[in-house]
Amino acid sequence: MTRRILVILLMLVCVLLTSCTKEKELVMGEMDTYRGYGDGEIIISVFWPPMKGYATEEQYDLLVEAGIDLLEWGTDPIFTDEETLENTLRLCKDKGIKITICDKDFINLPAKSDEEIRELVRRYKDHDSVVGYYVLDEPRNANPFGRVARIMVEEHPGCITQLNMLPAFALEDPRGHAEDWINSVGAENLRYLSFDQYPFDLQEGSVPQMFPNFKLIWETGLKYNVDTALYIQSIGVIGGFRRPTVAETRYHTSAALAYGFKNLKYFTWFTPTERSEEFTEAIVTPDGKKGKTFDGIARINKDIKKVSKILGRVDALEIYHNGRQDLETTMLEKGWHVEAVDDKDFIVSLMKDRFDGRNYIMIVNKNFKDDEKITLKLNGIDKLYDVTSGKAKEAKINKGRIKCEIAAGGFRLYALEEGVDLTKPYKDDDEKNLAYNKPVFATSSLGEGGYYVRNAVDGIRIPSQGSKGWRYEGDADSEIYFMVDLKRKVDINRIDLYPVEDDRELFLKTYTILCSDDKKEWEEIVKVEDENTIPSHIFDTVSARYVKIRMDGTAFVDGKHVVEIGEIEIYNDDGSIMPYELFKAKEKNMTKEHNVALGKNVLVSSSYENELVGFTKMHLTDGITEHNSKHSGWSSEHELHMDDPYAEEWVVVELGDVYNIDAVCLYPAHNGAYFPKKLEVQVSTNGADWDVVHFYEGSGKEDKRPRVFVFDKVDASFVRIVSKEMMKMTYATTGYLFQLAEFEVYKSDRNVG
Repeated sequence: MTRRILVILLMLVCVLLTSCTKEKELVMGEMDTYRGYGDGEIIISVFWPPMKGYATEEQYDLLVEAGIDLLEWGTDPIFTDEETLENTLRLCKDKGIKITICDKDFINLPAKSDEEIRELVRRYKDHDSVVGYYVLDEPRNANPFGRVARIMVEEHPGCITQLNMLPAFALEDPRGHAEDWINSVGAENLRYLSFDQYPFDLQEGSVPQMFPNFKLIWETGLKYNVDTALYIQSIGVIGGFRRPTVAETRYHTSAALAYGFKNLKYFTWFTPTERSEEFTEAIVTPDGKKGKTFDGIARINKDIKKVSKILGRVDALEIYHNGRQDLETTMLEKGWHVEAVDDKDFIVSLMKDRFDGRNYIMIVNKNFKDDEKITLKLNGIDKLYDVTSGKAKEAKINKGRIKCEIAAGGFRLYALEEGVDLTKPYKDDDEKNLAYNKPVFATSSLGEGGYYVRNAVDGIRIPSQGSKGWRYEGDADSEIYFMVDLKRKVDINRIDLYPVEDDRELFLKTYTILCSDDKKEWEEIVKVEDENTIPSHIFDTVSARYVKIRMDGTAFVDGKHVVEIGEIEIYNDDGSIMPYELFKAKEKNMTKEHNVALGKNVLVSSSYENELVGFTKMHLTDGITEHNSKHSGWSSEHELHMDDPYAEEWVVVELGDVYNIDAVCLYPAHNGAYFPKKLEVQVSTNGADWDVVHFYEGSGKEDKRPRVFVFDKVDASFVRIVSKEMMKMTYATTGYLFQLAEFEVYKSDRNVG
């Protein structure tokens, strides 16, 4: 009897344990919008798919076996001959595979008329497998292709316009390039913002430096609410980069998913031959057989598909790294929701469902050689569900800790309880200038030479070679505009506009400023009909999300309308914002004979004296403004202010006599990275009592152009510059610094005669 009772009790315990660990379906809210093909799931693509001679049943069975959803086509003749296209479309339909198509006529697309582009789309849009069209691979300037992509989407709503961006290191301004492409095609028309970079270099086992590109596309996609895509390296190039192992490929895909990428595209599927580069074996060999990595990559894809319906509808909002710090990554700190207990290498990503708001946490093993058991401390998280299998299973939490067993380069995905939201509320990047780093849209943009839409809201009032602002050139647009999306409805009462050039020749002539909540109904708040109007506009407070500047009159150059804006700033000014001030170029009469500081003695609060790199306080008044190997200028002492940008550093010029002065010119050292964001110009006749004659507040951005400060005439024997907010470089270990190349003071009577 006792034995029977024990058996029954044991059976009950087993039933209870089974019920506690049973996997359940994860309940998710309905998707209330649809962007087009692939929305709400992870799409796995391949480039260099089966080409001429290999568009066969056998090859397409391999694609299905590996879990491939989408083929990316190209204009190479091995893809575009009629027989290959016909067989490809038939096999795609039979096997349930989609394709972004092109044929031999998909070349020089910007030169084609609207109707010619529509005709190309009509050739294929009714085919069940066609979900998009090839536009171009790796353009230096994608803007001319925006019209092409818009027309394609008009003709085939929701389609993919296949344009792939170069990696960041190959572009003049990668962020400007990306935002200009989004502007030119329209965020609502772009299925994926795509780039390539092949991070696994020649040295076996070396760490791939892929995160600067990841970060750029991740941040840009979030900013404009556009899904993102990237190429996954599955091949090597002899003398260029290695072929990744399966574990390395798993790491590449896992990290991409943690950064919110929605379309993972293997480069390449087939092994290319007879190319300018010599390739290693890819997923499929040159003769159409399974390559050495085929089975492993098929398993990777199978694991991704288990969570496809979850990850396809979330945004990665916070991403942190632990252990090894790679370029352009943010390290996990103590006290966050998930905390490391050791220095193991992993990524943690906090994600939020776009539709039902549910939060997820993804952990990626950055060790792509070995499986890992990673222990995490949870702060404020009482329950997690492991959904890595696609089903929900409550994770075991013991004394506030959870153990994650993760394959080399792999991931685990956890769901939080419904209603638990760990994400931060929206916050402006600048607490004063509401336009700073906001999404911006314009009729068109030059897209090169420092002219990009984003450069008109990058906080740099004084244009430089890398950031001049925005420039429009055109002759057939019905409306020329520049629009800022403030991300939500806010109160505004002031808009400042800055020119690119001092002469304002290409600046706004006549214009109207409008605001809106929905981009449909617009309210006029400012109208300017005199081009000499000071472009700082203060008006009764309005509440709006969108601000649009409509150009009613422009310069006309070589048969084109041309307009430039250096910077746009939008405020809800309570009286604390500094008055509008145009950049002042150095006057022609600011010459050596009028510079009363030249060769004079200087006093400094601290000094980094280093002849090897050309830093000494004696350089401040030696008349040399350009950097060279022996002359950098003056720098405050290194490592003196590691955490305090508001610590005061100062420099004084002893003029040796009383002069009537009205201007100071300061030359930044090197590229201007350590020129103060805020400073005061002070004067004294006795070296003890000081009067402030000018206050400067800049962007804090790198800019090596000299700053000219003109003020009311005043007698002075001493002139002092006091930093009120210093800058520091992200990766430098020197702390906050104040640096100058040259300090000039000008007599007020320089205009006489």
